[in-house]
Amino acid sequence: MKIYKRKKALLSGDLVLRDDQAEYFALLDAAKERRAHRARLKLIDAGRLSVFELECLGRAGSELFTSDAAHRDLDDFILILAATKKGGGAVAYFHQGPLAEIPPAATLPLEAVRELARRGAFIYLSNKSAVRAADTLAVLAHDARRGGSRLGYYHHGALFEGLEEAANRGAWIHILGDVAADLRNFPLLGDLAAAAAAAGAGLVVHLERLVPVEILSDLHVAGAYLLFQTPPSDYRSPYRALEEKASRRRLDPKACYLYREFMR
Repeated sequence: MKIYKRKKALLSGDLVLRDDQAEYFALLDAAKERRAHRARLKLIDAGRLSVFELECLGRAGSELFTSDAAHRDLDDFILILAATKKGGGAVAYFHQGPLAEIPPAATLPLEAVRELARRGAFIYLSNKSAVRAADTLAVLAHDARRGGSRLGYYHHGALFEGLEEAANRGAWIHILGDVAADLRNFPLLGDLAAAAAAAGAGLVVHLERLVPVEILSDLHVAGAYLLFQTPPSDYRSPYRALEEKASRRRLDPKACYLYREFMR
């Protein structure tokens, strides 16, 4: 009985593995075991497995975290997405390259990414290595919501006009705390937080260092999710109460690509 309970406890949470960390049949067994215990195998697709193998893993209940770096075409992704839906899982697709009608080789064109969104894949983007246009973000946010998923957008640097439309259409928008610390950004951030919350998503602020507590309090009231990645404040600190309130606001796991601390 003790051995059974221990095994059940070990299988009670999600398991994250890359496709090169175990052989296919071991991954398949892990996916089935996790699903039997109401958990998931979260598989990071680096392109090592075949489409057929990923379909089988999807039907077995895996959640797939993939990207254009896996070098798969739209038809491959559609097959994998359909199989994963049958298994009750999901596909999270991170697009790292440019979003263009005719992109460089080995990356999907914009229309293909839109089709994935319309079919229910969760789409994630960042502007860290490629410029993202506000109108493109809004279109993808609309497509993803229409398909029953969401767009997650990781924003670095200065904010730009038009970003609110993606929030209005249900995008999850991630920013660093340094952006929130700039008072020039505060009016737009408040609007983004309120708009995204009203659309069933949210503004996520990744705090690698503390910024003025008054700014964070106002963003929390507007509906933002504050992710404190700093040591817990002393009980006498004005941040302590805010940290506790922020921890009670549960972030949808699908708002983030794989990990909530992820800020690519």
